[in-house]
Amino acid sequence: MTESYRPDIDGLRALAVGAVVLFHAFPLTLPGGFLGVDVFFVISGFLITGMILEGARQRRFSLLDFYLRRARRILPALLTMLAGVSLLAAFVLMPDELERFADNVTASALFVPNLVFAAQTGYFDPVTETNPLLHLWSLGVEEQFYLLWPLVLMAFAPRLKARTLVFLVLGVIVASFAVHIVVSQFSATASFYLPFTRFWQLLTGAVLAAYAAEKGRRKVLPPTMAVGAVATWGRHALSIAGLALIAGSIVFLRAGQESFVGVSVPATLGAAMFIAAGPRALPNRTLFSWRPVVYVGLISYPLYLWHWPPLSLLRVLELDLAEGGRALRVGAVVLATLAAVATYHFVELPLRRRRDLPRLGLRLTTLLGATAVAGAVVASTGGLPQRTSLDYDPFAWAPEMRLDERCARRYGQPEEWRKNSFCVRNDFQHEPSIVMIGDSHSNMFVPGIRAANPQASVLQIGASACPYLQRTQFWNDNRRAWRRLCPAVIDGAYRAIGPATRVVILTARIPMYTASPSEYANTFDFVSPKHFVSAEFPDASPAATYERALERDLRQLLGGGRDVVLMLPVPALDFAPRSCMRIRPIDRLLPARPPGSCTEPRAEIVAESATARAIVERVAHRVHSTNLHVVDPMEALCDRRVCRAVIDGELMYRDDNHLSIQGARHVWAHIRPRDVAALSAVPPAISRPSGNGA
Repeated sequence: MTESYRPDIDGLRALAVGAVVLFHAFPLTLPGGFLGVDVFFVISGFLITGMILEGARQRRFSLLDFYLRRARRILPALLTMLAGVSLLAAFVLMPDELERFADNVTASALFVPNLVFAAQTGYFDPVTETNPLLHLWSLGVEEQFYLLWPLVLMAFAPRLKARTLVFLVLGVIVASFAVHIVVSQFSATASFYLPFTRFWQLLTGAVLAAYAAEKGRRKVLPPTMAVGAVATWGRHALSIAGLALIAGSIVFLRAGQESFVGVSVPATLGAAMFIAAGPRALPNRTLFSWRPVVYVGLISYPLYLWHWPPLSLLRVLELDLAEGGRALRVGAVVLATLAAVATYHFVELPLRRRRDLPRLGLRLTTLLGATAVAGAVVASTGGLPQRTSLDYDPFAWAPEMRLDERCARRYGQPEEWRKNSFCVRNDFQHEPSIVMIGDSHSNMFVPGIRAANPQASVLQIGASACPYLQRTQFWNDNRRAWRRLCPAVIDGAYRAIGPATRVVILTARIPMYTASPSEYANTFDFVSPKHFVSAEFPDASPAATYERALERDLRQLLGGGRDVVLMLPVPALDFAPRSCMRIRPIDRLLPARPPGSCTEPRAEIVAESATARAIVERVAHRVHSTNLHVVDPMEALCDRRVCRAVIDGELMYRDDNHLSIQGARHVWAHIRPRDVAALSAVPPAISRPSGNGA
């Protein structure tokens, strides 16, 4: 240890990593534990900036030397973890899961996982629980900071007075926090992951280091002084108050508050106050300098790397919530701790003693590049499907279901929404005779409807989490920008209905939109409040909004003389259907599921979708048209007692509410209206652009 070493900062690291591990292992026990990452950011900003400024003051700072030292500090444990977890993943994950995992390995090796995750989903969404490398988003933010911040400091620090530098950093903090606020209004997910919305936290630590450098006291402070002229009692109070802010935000945060703007502020300020109090403050020199606590801080980096993958793989296998799940989660944490201890003593420490930095840096970066390439190769194979007993992937997203840019341009889908939109056509030579409108539940029926109507020109158009209703808005507080998505995409879908359109098929996950806020939270597991509204019905509840909009749009569609197929909800499962097929390599070692475990009681399905079914029944009765055909997927998936995830040896579901390709074909073959001849009619040739025949 150098004379500038502060053991209390390692003690603070112990608090941060402990909070994160407890949050991931037992989220209900410590709902704010994820804020431990914010504490890490402050620590990193303080230490890195102090290191750079000290080197610059002594005129011995080198960017190359800095990056080589960062590589020696970061890469050995990271590469060890990626190698170990990749071996586990190959044994546990199905092909599509391993393909995504391999993509994330590549992103992690390139230090851009946070940018990849920002484009995918929210940190607190349930699907993220099955991403074994999700936690590396924070490493991406830090490495992006390490890449940029030394360049900025070297550009300005030699030309500015120390006091001016402090004010400059404060200005950047304000700017970064302002970006965080603005971005969060549109996407809480992007605000969570993007580097420029996080730099204010790292820079909070940086401004402490800059201020200490101005006073000539970077890390080791005089016994009677902290950062600045703070008396002894004030130093103790500052540290205790900082710890109170950290502990209070971690302990008292409640589920649903994660996306609130400023939720990270107390923990960030608390960490800064603790550091600013100096090593002689009472908590700093006692509990947080106690050797067992300091040791946890010393292994905090490998512990952070190792703790999440085994917990995530338990979730993938659905073992964490099963009988004995709590014991398995405890076991996963113990395993991660042992791996962290071994990584620290047998990987990190030996390499830190190496002095041949250029050679070591070259070898480490070569291994990192090889890791990125290996991830890309595995992903290109589709996740090594030869590891399983299947000759097809039941969870694949068929090419005919993917957005067609030509289709999106033709029907005017805004480019900013295309990653969330659907627009697929099988025939650009004829006007569409069948137009499918809706959310992802509409998209999942494309293979089934195309297979049943091979000669028809089929267009499927819509967007994720957008029902087939015009001028309605659906969003949640994690995706506020989606408020603009549904009107833009669905209005375009209705404009796609032309004179040649004989059948319109409306499909959506209706209960998600009609649910009250409490039903939404209890049934759909999303932690962020949702909103389903329409300016035409400003005071209506979500269910009433859906009912009124459905009647309005059905009358419009039926007025054109075409047939309309309105689909009732697909039964949703309360288990992951992947576990119903023993196709994972590890399944050979696990007991088989008991008979009947891959079924859902029909009565429960009916009860969960009762509001949606009642809405459709009432509207259909009021509209009363022979051209309206209400079809029910339940009749293809359920008998009188249960609904089945597996029928005739084929898996019907891709996840708990989306059908697989085989499931879509099976369901549509059973429920399609037999009296609609147009479903198999040959479409006329295109003579003019699609009109607005709706």
